[in-house]
Amino acid sequence: MSGPAGSEGSEGPAGEPAVAGAGGRASRPGRGWGRGWGRIILLALATMVLSVVQPMLLIFVPLALLLVGLPPRPPAMVAFALLVLWLGFGQGIVDETLWYFERGWALMLGAWFVVAVVALPGRGFLARGLTAVLATSASAGVVLALSRGGWDRLDYAVAEQLRASAAGAIAVWTRALGAERVSEEMTRTLQAAAELQVKLYPAMLGLASLAALGVAWWAWSRLAARDPAPLRPLREFRFRDDLVWLLIAGVVLLALPLGALATRAGENLLTFMAVLYALRGAAVLVVIGGVPGPVGLVLGAVLLVFMYPLVMVATFIVGLSDTWLDIRSRRQKPSAPGS
Repeated sequence: MSGPAGSEGSEGPAGEPAVAGAGGRASRPGRGWGRGWGRIILLALATMVLSVVQPMLLIFVPLALLLVGLPPRPPAMVAFALLVLWLGFGQGIVDETLWYFERGWALMLGAWFVVAVVALPGRGFLARGLTAVLATSASAGVVLALSRGGWDRLDYAVAEQLRASAAGAIAVWTRALGAERVSEEMTRTLQAAAELQVKLYPAMLGLASLAALGVAWWAWSRLAARDPAPLRPLREFRFRDDLVWLLIAGVVLLALPLGALATRAGENLLTFMAVLYALRGAAVLVVIGGVPGPVGLVLGAVLLVFMYPLVMVATFIVGLSDTWLDIRSRRQKPSAPGS
């Protein structure tokens, strides 16, 4: 597949670093330091909501490795990075399986991201971030495969943590509203959501890791590289068209009778790619319809809350179609503002 949609030079939601050595492009003048906060808040919230490990580890360990591994390495920033690593890895062990997995995943994620930044000059953040997430997933898979019973122990520990969190949420709601106002339906809904998380937490962790890398990249670019605008807007969100094969692989793993493990792998791969394509579809719709105003944002939020399955399916279809149609480049630009 080819064409502008498959090119790396226009990827989003993040752009290139603005210093030589980190991406080879000079910083863009005329962009205020106050821009981009909304995107960072959303990425941080996504990290906290989706992550099954400590979200602060996903953000600050890669940030620390960026500060140490990439120039210009200001002494104060290097000292901050070492402090972050000391705090992250110096805490006491509560659950041995989760403790080592959380820190091992964050460390591999940050290391692979630094490698991707260096090895993929001139590429957008998304290419580097996806490379780091996929490489970390493969590395973690190898480690778990070589560790006898490693996957079973991790799966059990994560499942118990998610179910305990759901039980805790039910207890809080019961204390706040009273037992008579917490219906059995609400309890079943929270328990069903926890079971869905148990099944799909690898995909959720991958998405949370990508969001966390966006926050870390933004922070490094602003603090060390002095790039005032390291992230691009949603309207420029795109990734390589070749990644459609990951989506196809997920469908194949689901369709073929290859066992429970293959089915679960297909579910997670399909979920991960479906969210990326839904974001790509949302970017296409923003280009076609323009950036919504406050009323449009409120209406969009209401639709997302009450009709999220339909919204997800619609944006997914648009995003997947963009792989072949490259809708944004085909859209004719207006000849004059407002025309």
